[in-house]
Amino acid sequence: MKPVEHIKSYCRFWKPSVARRITLYFFIFGLIIFVTTTFVYMHGAKKHFIGSVINLIKNQVAIMENSEKADFIWKGIGRPSPDLYQLFQMLDTISATFYSLADIAIYTKKTDEARWYQLFFGDNNVLHLNPAPGTFIPKLERNLGRHFSRSSLMARSDYEHALFVNITRENDVNSYFLKIGIDSEGFAAVMKKEALWLILMFCIAMILSRFLGYYFARKIARPIENLSQISADVAKGDLTHLAPVTSGDEIGELASNFNKMVEGLREWERVKMIEFELEKGRQIQKEFLPSQIPQLPNWDIATCFYPAGQVSGDFYDVFMLPGGYMGLVIADVCDKGVGSALYMALFRSLIRVFSEQALAREVSVESAGELVDKNSSPTATADLNLESGLKAVTFTNNYIVQNHGQESMFATMFFGVLNPTTGRLCYVNGGHEPLYVLNEGRIKEQLMPTGPAVGLMPDISFKTRQIQLEPGDLLVGYTDGVTEARSPKDEFYTRDRLQSILTQPFKSASDTLESIKTNLFAFIDIAPRIDDVTMLAVQRASN
Repeated sequence: MKPVEHIKSYCRFWKPSVARRITLYFFIFGLIIFVTTTFVYMHGAKKHFIGSVINLIKNQVAIMENSEKADFIWKGIGRPSPDLYQLFQMLDTISATFYSLADIAIYTKKTDEARWYQLFFGDNNVLHLNPAPGTFIPKLERNLGRHFSRSSLMARSDYEHALFVNITRENDVNSYFLKIGIDSEGFAAVMKKEALWLILMFCIAMILSRFLGYYFARKIARPIENLSQISADVAKGDLTHLAPVTSGDEIGELASNFNKMVEGLREWERVKMIEFELEKGRQIQKEFLPSQIPQLPNWDIATCFYPAGQVSGDFYDVFMLPGGYMGLVIADVCDKGVGSALYMALFRSLIRVFSEQALAREVSVESAGELVDKNSSPTATADLNLESGLKAVTFTNNYIVQNHGQESMFATMFFGVLNPTTGRLCYVNGGHEPLYVLNEGRIKEQLMPTGPAVGLMPDISFKTRQIQLEPGDLLVGYTDGVTEARSPKDEFYTRDRLQSILTQPFKSASDTLESIKTNLFAFIDIAPRIDDVTMLAVQRASN
């Protein structure tokens, strides 16, 4: 800022500004410190001066001739007392340096009398006695009436200020106070002179504190003004600027926190872009799921898919294979988010490709007559083809471990190959939740795991199993997002609840999944869903 602008800013008291506010606080604080310091100094100087005078008087009295005798002052009345006279002269000399002295005397009182006397020196060094004026007598009486009499006291009348020093010794019978009287007019003149100096110093301090306050206020306010300008740019959407951090105090911390806020806004912008990309990913992921379920005579197939986030690691698949067979998949990739969604697409694609290749090769061999024995039955040949399609699970496992083992990604997976003509289902359950085979409101069979999760270790042997789906049988598969769903009371849904729904009579596969979904989401209610919900139901029609 240029000097002219500084002067203009300095003079604009009416305009709100952090610098001017800080200047005002600085000025008020400096004024309080100045007044307090002056008061403490004057009080301390006064106390020190009075203490010095008292010590001087008591020391001089202690070394006077005959001071060891009781009431030696009273006994010296009417006689020369050079030591006491010298003390009076010394006090007169010292006092003349600071103020106009009214008089110096000794006030005394005999123990057996109520009257007070005034001892003073006349034109010579002879000590005289007169009745004491009654102006200060009440204060002296109150001081003597205390349990512990004070060594000194200040008193004031219309024409003088007086300091009384108690010089009574332990062996004295009477009470003795040495009075130093100060002329009130002279004292007022001294105080006026001191007051003028104080006013002058006050004005100088006020001007200095104003300019110093403004200087330091500008140093303090400049980072705030810079921060205000940058915050205005940020409010307009410009996130390219950061506030300079020039100190380690609160203002530096404020600038640092502001920069963190800007970084947070930048991160928020990036998150918005990520959310946009995730939404695109969700749309793409939906396309990986079968858009249309194959429709076969005497078979009813239904699916249910509710991701917990924008992208999911769960997936199901229903697709036709060479030879007229049908592939059935329900799987759950470990972890959550984008990574599991990408691996979901990879697992889904590998299962499809490997199973189609395996069955296509078996079908082509069968067509060439290389596998068909004259004595073998068509059913045995069909079952052999079904098991050939399940080799896709082993191929997928080895591919994931060999090419992506460092990511430690795996999936629990049920993969079955169904012969729609015979109802024969050959399957592999790689560490997945057991599937249920239902008929007439009862659970006929549970398809338990036949091997570990897919993608954990190389060259795993996955056992195959076969079942016969009779007319009316219903096969229901699900992911752990169903059984491990939680209520607002943090209770699990559990397999028992699922089985209680499955044992109810239903008209169709879609009706079964709808009933499970309704009961499940009523159980979850307002609790957050932490996992995907995926279900698959396949029913063979009754004859």
